[in-house]
Amino acid sequence: MSESTMTYLAFKNLFQQKFRLALSVSGVALAMMLIVLLNGFLSGIYVQITAYLDNTPADLIIAQDGVTNLLSASSLLPASAADQARGVPGVEQVIPIISQFVVLDIHDEKVVAYMIGYERDVGGGPWALRAGRPPTDDDEVVLDWLMAERHGFELGSTIEILDRDFTVVGLSDGTNSWMTSFFFIEKRAAERVLLAPDTTSFVLLKLASQADPAAVETRLHRRLRDVEILPAAVMKQNDVNLLAQIFAVPLQMMVAIAFAVGTAILGMIIYTATVERVREYGVLKAVGAKNWQLYWLVSQQALVTGLAGVMLGIGSAWLVGGWITATWPKFLVIIQPETTLTIGTVGLLMGLLAALLPARYVGRLDPAHVFRG
Repeated sequence: MSESTMTYLAFKNLFQQKFRLALSVSGVALAMMLIVLLNGFLSGIYVQITAYLDNTPADLIIAQDGVTNLLSASSLLPASAADQARGVPGVEQVIPIISQFVVLDIHDEKVVAYMIGYERDVGGGPWALRAGRPPTDDDEVVLDWLMAERHGFELGSTIEILDRDFTVVGLSDGTNSWMTSFFFIEKRAAERVLLAPDTTSFVLLKLASQADPAAVETRLHRRLRDVEILPAAVMKQNDVNLLAQIFAVPLQMMVAIAFAVGTAILGMIIYTATVERVREYGVLKAVGAKNWQLYWLVSQQALVTGLAGVMLGIGSAWLVGGWITATWPKFLVIIQPETTLTIGTVGLLMGLLAALLPARYVGRLDPAHVFRG
């Protein structure tokens, strides 16, 4: 029996019960959509975690000795660390910042936010403003626009930060996540609210284009004792490794569950369809169809259903992901093209796994027993 005949029979059987086909495609599509959305949410978390360093010119970062993270650790350096770094050959730009998670009391609600104190003349502040301007005085602040909208702040409003009043002069964009929001004030103001004069948390260094990072790092260590000096890429990865692992494991478990559920739904439906046509398979086997041909017939049905479910699921995920981000901007869903390719492969694997049980059933079929039954 030719392969074209087996393919024809596979499609004929598949489309004979259109409701069942729609049900199986929908089940796979739902599983695929969940997998794509969960991966997109995880990608969004990674982007939000590294947003500050992604948008601030920095090749090397100086921190307190033993501190290897930006967002999840406190660092304290003397203000002189920035001055010492400025004279090192190969260093083009020095950006000292004070950064700290703080708890704000807003309308009797405790709100955790990440404070960045920076010097406006050298950089390190908000990289995108939706409205207003950067702070130019010690009592001015730029809030994340979503945080401001959520709590009723607008340009000209007053917000209390650690017992000091600040005027909102700007609203930043791209500085929010579902975990926290950034806000920006002058470095001198940050020193005052933290009661830490003449200090710095981190010193961000932009190197000259021809500079050798390893050589610059060696020179810095000669000048600065008992400090940690890390490439910005390493610091970002450390933040991702530490913070994302909190969310990555539960999300990955949900992805595995979605895959298992989709496979089970598809396998159950294909198996039911196979059992219902047991006489047809018995006839095929009686007239000379090989086991591998019957396996291929069943597998084609599962693969076609899986592929249709993948396409529908990915398309639905793009639409739902865009809607989620537009409706709740703090939840960033990023669906990357390479992810869709991986998900397509996962869908085909789902189809193959779903075909195992019905294929095994067909392979053990005894034509004589079928006709006697």
